[in-house]
Amino acid sequence: MHLNLVEGALGGIGLFLLGMRLMSEGIRTVADNRIRAILAACTSNRLYSLFFGAVMSLALNSVSAAVIFTIGLANGGVLTAFQAMNVLGGVLIGASLTLHLPVIPYSLVATPLVFIGVLFKFFARRRRLANAGDLLLGAGLLFLGLTLLEGSFKPFDSHPLYGVISDVFFRYSYLAMLFGAMISCFVQSSLSSATIVAALAAGHQLSPVMAGSMVLGGFIGVAAIAGLASVGGRSVSRRIAAIFIAITIAVIVPLVALTPSLLDALPWLHALGAGRVEPQLSRQLTWIHTIASLVTALLITALSGLFSRMLGGGKGYAGGEVSPQPRADYLDSRILNTPTLALEQARKEIVRMMSVASYMYADIREILFDFDARRVETVRQHEQVLDSLNHEITIFLADLARASSNPEIHYAIPGLLQTVTDLEHIGDRCEDILDCIIDRKETGVIFSEGAMEDLKRLAETVSSTFAGTAELVTDGRIPDDGELRAAKAVVRTVFEEIKQTHFERISSGVCPPRATILFTDLTSAFIRIAELCWNLMAIQGRKTYER
Repeated sequence: MHLNLVEGALGGIGLFLLGMRLMSEGIRTVADNRIRAILAACTSNRLYSLFFGAVMSLALNSVSAAVIFTIGLANGGVLTAFQAMNVLGGVLIGASLTLHLPVIPYSLVATPLVFIGVLFKFFARRRRLANAGDLLLGAGLLFLGLTLLEGSFKPFDSHPLYGVISDVFFRYSYLAMLFGAMISCFVQSSLSSATIVAALAAGHQLSPVMAGSMVLGGFIGVAAIAGLASVGGRSVSRRIAAIFIAITIAVIVPLVALTPSLLDALPWLHALGAGRVEPQLSRQLTWIHTIASLVTALLITALSGLFSRMLGGGKGYAGGEVSPQPRADYLDSRILNTPTLALEQARKEIVRMMSVASYMYADIREILFDFDARRVETVRQHEQVLDSLNHEITIFLADLARASSNPEIHYAIPGLLQTVTDLEHIGDRCEDILDCIIDRKETGVIFSEGAMEDLKRLAETVSSTFAGTAELVTDGRIPDDGELRAAKAVVRTVFEEIKQTHFERISSGVCPPRATILFTDLTSAFIRIAELCWNLMAIQGRKTYER
């Protein structure tokens, strides 16, 4: 195999993955509420999402790049599963439009994006511009990776790879489909892929049926790129990519068998091109691509609601991720006219916040005694979910207070607002613990066995309080005063004992200053979490969260 192909493929995929990671991080940090609101308006229904995806695909002139950006937006929590799937359908339609209306190639914008991204990232004083630099640098590296992949695969007519596989892949339709998928993975533009296939047919006597199968196989290659883009991302992006791959295969495999019929169904295309083989076949391949993209997009759009509900309904713990989207699922301003229903929907979101906080604390306990970099990213994502839910629920409850004149609604709202605030603060304290853990790891601070045992004991005690609080919030049970006093007494007793043993370690010189500070910060954060849990219990006791 030609060495340039191997070098180009490996280097392109490496830049691609690095750019995808930087771009996803940039999206998370740059996408504020205004940008989220704009994207939410552009993807508010199926039609708008399809149009947004088509425009993005046309603007980038690369179906793969548009798919990657869509997965990145979903991975960054900007798009929900429903929105992302409909946008992917629009991306396929836009890919066919690029065959009819070629636009500026993405390779021209790669290096300017890298240059501007480096300037912002390393020289901008404002944090927002530095975060935007991550986004631009990631996008530029991603485009560079795609350009390197495409360049390593051209010119295909004289590529040594053709002599190796021509006798294998061009005899059967489904093998040609697989080869077309491979071409699509290397050549990221639909126009370039179709041009290569048409050139193969003209230069090597490839039959129109095999050429059509290769064009259809390109859709599977695009879906595979979506799967590659989701590697290392959040589980929701991986599930979206898996559904996209499954639907694409379900559409393309039958269409490959129908390729001869599709060619026969377009007899008027034979008149185009004035008898020249290549223009005529190019137009045939263009329309086959268009038909396949429309069918796939329609099926994705039709099933987007069903699959998004399936993705949003999973509450199980898988790697610490309880909720696939950092946004409210139940809140809708249209139900404010029905205050009782609106209040119940807000409570559902608060229960969801409690679940996210619970999994976040569970991850923190695991990381404290067994560091795992993957869980660190999960904790950060959970904190983003809590921040987003806090913002959305607070606005929704404020709107509900203005829209309703029911005294019972007005009596319940303050307790709900306090619950939301306390849950968000629990997330902040968990992140403080995470920062201490990372600081300890990076600076090489080692705690004594006694200190680790004290931390373990404190974490388990607070965990019991947390579990009881989660049960109260989730089930709506009202605690009695004795239960609350008992919970406080247990934690305070443990904390006082740990303070005493910590003071003895400091006095004996076992605990150096840096370790002392980190240990104190950790114990303070755990105690603050317990205090917030007590506040939540007290709110339950005041019956402001009564169902």
